Amino acid sequence: MLARMPTDTENETSSSSTEESAQDPQVHEKLKPLVPGAVCRHRSWGVGQIVSRDDALGSLLIDFRSKKGHAMEFEYASQTLRILTDEHFEARILKDPSSVKDQAGKDPGELMRQAVQQLGREATTARLEEAFVPHLFGAPDWKKFWDAAKRAMRKDPRFVIPSKRTDPIHYLEKVPEVQAGGIEELKEAVGVKRVIEALEKLQKTQNSAVLKGQSEEIFKLVDASGQKIPKSQVGQLAELALARSEFAGSIGLPAEPGTILRGLLPAEPNRLAALVEALPAGKQPRFVELMADLLGERWPELFNALLPRASGRLMDAITAKFKKAGRGAELEGALDRLLRERQVHPDTVVWLCRNRTGEFQKIGGPFLFLTALAVLEKEQLADRWRASRLHDLILEDKELIRDLLAASAPEEMRDITRAALSSTAFEELDKRSLMGALVKLHPHIGSMVAGENKATTTESLVVSWDSLEKRKKELEEIVNKKIPANSKDIGVARSYGDLRENHEFKAAKEMQAVLMRRKAELESMIVSAQGTDFSGVKGDVADIGTVVEYQDEGGSSKRVTILGAWDSDPENGVISYQTAVGQALLKKKPGETADLPTEGGGKSKVRIVSVRPYRT
Repeated sequence: MLARMPTDTENETSSSSTEESAQDPQVHEKLKPLVPGAVCRHRSWGVGQIVSRDDALGSLLIDFRSKKGHAMEFEYASQTLRILTDEHFEARILKDPSSVKDQAGKDPGELMRQAVQQLGREATTARLEEAFVPHLFGAPDWKKFWDAAKRAMRKDPRFVIPSKRTDPIHYLEKVPEVQAGGIEELKEAVGVKRVIEALEKLQKTQNSAVLKGQSEEIFKLVDASGQKIPKSQVGQLAELALARSEFAGSIGLPAEPGTILRGLLPAEPNRLAALVEALPAGKQPRFVELMADLLGERWPELFNALLPRASGRLMDAITAKFKKAGRGAELEGALDRLLRERQVHPDTVVWLCRNRTGEFQKIGGPFLFLTALAVLEKEQLADRWRASRLHDLILEDKELIRDLLAASAPEEMRDITRAALSSTAFEELDKRSLMGALVKLHPHIGSMVAGENKATTTESLVVSWDSLEKRKKELEEIVNKKIPANSKDIGVARSYGDLRENHEFKAAKEMQAVLMRRKAELESMIVSAQGTDFSGVKGDVADIGTVVEYQDEGGSSKRVTILGAWDSDPENGVISYQTAVGQALLKKKPGETADLPTEGGGKSKVRIVSVRPYRT
């Protein structure tokens, strides 16, 4: 879409505004350091470098990592940009990443000191990870660095590391004085957070031999604190058990939570899995490893229960455990099943995409891509947006689509293209970019994208009455509940003012676009749908509403039920007639052969054994 050219009046207004801004002493002072080559930070777009400055137009041109060649007026820049000195660690990451990486390897504690002091109250674990990943480290390397950095920080008593990922890390000007007796602060601590902080302080300020001698008294105090935790706050109990275990390990004792705290924790793997979600993300892998040791042979139950909700860090720990036990195939099978059922967390999909060429290469194909689309849509329609990293990964990782879809069969690519075209997960321009990548990889789908095969997308859809009713209920909920609620959110967000930097308003408007697109899509689907109960089907040939049994060349038999466009349930042998397998079987009679697509991109010849009606 072409941008509207400003009128002469608007140009005069803009020029006048720029001149007034330049004359403002405060704005003028803030503009001084905004020169080409300077590194700056915007709270939404992150770190960038000023490319040029045009004093006549009163604007800057800035290369942000996520927004190259972005023009910004002087007044707005003076209000929203923060200049980073050459010594600032984020400026160094942008301009000289090799030197920062070298320092990270040699002296992680000093790098953390600089980062914490330079960020001030922003120095949370989440903010530090945002600064380093992926600009200096990939996810696996960040985990290694962060573990080393935490060990270095714990050795320096001037660091105060909070238990929560969202609380800031502090660096004290001087070493705190050690209280007499060593454990007086632990005795006075009220609440889990204070008890954990007291344990960490003891580790920093006392000799291990001394602490070992006081361990019995220390553990009694910790256990007593655990017994006071309400059952509704069992997540705090998990944090305390982990802290007690790590404290014990640091002074040379068995790294375990102790009999009392262990007795307070859930014993069943499924209940433990729910408990893991209540922990900060950084503590989840360590707690899971601790619980796995305590569960003994039942540890796979815990890890399998965690798979549908696992973050990237947790997936690293789960994978390492299965590989160490020589049970990698078991993990691969579980992940494959979850993908087919679309029961995965956005972070798990991101992790699988990033590990698509490793040991999970077999499941890193079309199913993973289609699952990613389904997860994105599910997150949007559930009025939450936890999947931004997955959304960005699909659009920005140039190799991802090639790795996932290069081996897809033509029939399969038509299904994938149809799903991508109807997806509500992307803005129109982003969807065009995605379609361009698909066409570049598989030119034969170009006609679908260009709209030359409109008949395939506008023809009547045969659907079951149940699936049609579900679509109608979804449309009703969007029209009567979600759109009115979204309108209210927009009104509230608008009242906050300054729409240019109003993130609540932007998020609400983005959700409005998602809801309106989904509403239009559902209306179109429902209008073109033809409901049926699949009765009256003869069953002499494979058709919609039949059960087909076929046999492959090796003699193995399989039975599938071919139903409507929205009735797929692969786990129970139900497939849509629009799938590649369904299309290959349609109109085949017993005794005839069909070529079915395989996951590897080839064909498998099968013989039709029998056909019977789905409803008799």
